[in-house]
Amino acid sequence: MRRVVVALVAALVVGGGVGPVRAAESVAYGREGARAYYPDVERIVCEINQERVRRGLVALGISDAASGVARAHARDMAKQGELSGVGSDGRDLRTRLADAGLYSAYVSEYMLAGYHHDGYFADMATDPDPRNEFYKVLMDRKVSAIGIGYDRDYWDVDLLGPHRKLVTRAPACVRD
Repeated sequence: MRRVVVALVAALVVGGGVGPVRAAESVAYGREGARAYYPDVERIVCEINQERVRRGLVALGISDAASGVARAHARDMAKQGELSGVGSDGRDLRTRLADAGLYSAYVSEYMLAGYHHDGYFADMATDPDPRNEFYKVLMDRKVSAIGIGYDRDYWDVDLLGPHRKLVTRAPACVRD
């Protein structure tokens, strides 16, 4: 099984700016019958939001609809065995979102592969290293909502700016 973490592969900025949700609907089982990794989107978004608040930004809301779009694209990338901003059906992020009734002047997509631990993924997402483009977009004031999809090592993270019809909810954060 591939354990190599693929660095941030693609950032696609489209069109002029850029109860708990699970990242995938299906449950995968390994060869030994043990349950495979399944991200805790709530925890990941809570950690991203802690960093946003430290920087004086508003917390991101989770868009369940955007998460559905991201899950479908992650599943498609897993089936194709490659990271791509364009799905096997030829649709790009803006088209996939529009087909789900999601609109925003600012959308951005990050596709990653190989992260198998919520903490590791969250650490990468909140690492302020100047070379970390994913962090920069997550901390952008234009971003107000996030959708996260995962399937068999493939992640699709969709970020949206505000829109009057965009429905989001706060993540369920556990305080220590």
